[in-house]
Amino acid sequence: MEQNNKLSPLVFSRKGRILIVDDMQVNIIILRQLLSKEYEIASALSGQEALALCDSFKPDLLLLDIEMPGMSGFEVCRQLKSQSDTQDIAVIFVSAHNDEEQQVSGFELGAVDFIHKPLNAVIAQARVKNQIQLKRQSDLLRFMLQQEGRGKVPS
Repeated sequence: MEQNNKLSPLVFSRKGRILIVDDMQVNIIILRQLLSKEYEIASALSGQEALALCDSFKPDLLLLDIEMPGMSGFEVCRQLKSQSDTQDIAVIFVSAHNDEEQQVSGFELGAVDFIHKPLNAVIAQARVKNQIQLKRQSDLLRFMLQQEGRGKVPS
């Protein structure tokens, strides 16, 4: 919850921030080309790197590959959702598999959506846009409630 106390109106005026996490550089390049005009993009090739970047980059959304060597996307999500300063980061899993069991596991861990490989540009952009909008609305509401709780009502 500590991160939530640091919200300010400036957060709502910047571009949305997306962290793309995939062990395959080509997948990162494709997603970066697809999304970089609308969003600030950072990338990581491993789960460990992603967790470290979450602290410094402060993404609104993670596009997270499930199957990676070392730490899986599921484990990254589990760790993010267990920490108060990263639990509100939206996670969309990106997977080459259209496996219902994996999707159920992902949603149970706190994911908000899935994008399947090979990517459909229109579907990927729409899902990202929707989640960034939801994240911003949620952040704004949280900020307003905090202000109200302090006796300050934002205009």
